[in-house]
Amino acid sequence: MSIENLLLVLSTSITGTLVAIGGTITFIYAFRRKNRLIFLFSAMWLSYALFWFIDAAAHYFYSIPLMALAIVPQLIGIPCIIIFIELSRKEHVSPIKISILMIIEALVFIITFYVPDNWEIIPGYGIHNKGVLRIAQIIYIFYFMIFYFLWSFHTWRKAPSDLKRLTSYLLFGSTIFSIVTGVMYAIGSFIKTFNAIGFFINGIGAFITILVILKDPRIIYILPFKAYRILVVDTIASVALFKYDWAKAGEVEENIFTMMIQAIGSVLDDILKKGVVQEIQMDRAVLLINHNKENSIASVLIASKSSKSLRYGLKRFNEEFVRRFQRTLESSRKVSDFNEGLKVVEQVFDFVPSYKSEII
Repeated sequence: MSIENLLLVLSTSITGTLVAIGGTITFIYAFRRKNRLIFLFSAMWLSYALFWFIDAAAHYFYSIPLMALAIVPQLIGIPCIIIFIELSRKEHVSPIKISILMIIEALVFIITFYVPDNWEIIPGYGIHNKGVLRIAQIIYIFYFMIFYFLWSFHTWRKAPSDLKRLTSYLLFGSTIFSIVTGVMYAIGSFIKTFNAIGFFINGIGAFITILVILKDPRIIYILPFKAYRILVVDTIASVALFKYDWAKAGEVEENIFTMMIQAIGSVLDDILKKGVVQEIQMDRAVLLINHNKENSIASVLIASKSSKSLRYGLKRFNEEFVRRFQRTLESSRKVSDFNEGLKVVEQVFDFVPSYKSEII
């Protein structure tokens, strides 16, 4: 085994191992939190780990079929991370972005398996892709890495002061993992040594990200916009049973606010006969409402915008709140009896940062 071949096999194996560790950590975290979106993040890392291991084997055995097979886990993992990024800050995945990705993936797949003369076996080095396949892969990698970098950048930019340092490490690691690795891979088209350098750099970026995740797993799932307040209201008595603020909101008496929401819901239901209100949109905020008719309560969340992650969190919060306070809801319903609702907030909304020094 030559030095160049050894470097390729080592760099891809080490990076694969580090990425597999990151995928395992996030999978365990997703399982414990019962969070389906984080499973997508974990799926990307685990898929990329498989890609790196197959890539290492292809270089070691000088096998073109193995190198072609390595693209399959990439084609699975990249859509997972893009869907994760989209749904963590929006209600739906952008059809334009996902369509562009599907077109690029289809081209990469066709060129990889059906267009000949895009691979070469270099003795003492390994397998090197070239021509139109190399160009397609560079475009594919940069499309993915722009998403990945922007995700970490927005996480850093929107993070509160107490998480700024940690998100700075995440941004640094993600930049190395994505943009720097992509540039090295592009240069590797002409100077093959840069391929191994790029793979090592990718591993360093993965290692930094792992350290950040180990320090605080919430960092990968931090909400990229503001959630201001959550309320649990008695829909019969129009009383706020519980309130928690992530940011300083305008001073509004909770019971008046509750009665207003109840009034709006009742009027609309009487006129339209279309059921309960689940969302109220404003210019710079949105009210998400999750009802529990059996216990005559509703959880109301105020945020600067909505997303699938926030809506799912509200649903889980409502379910956990009912489970924890079932006996209390069936008896006294004194506001003081629901103070431990904070534990439910911390359990379910651990991805929502606090901005209590700011005002709406």
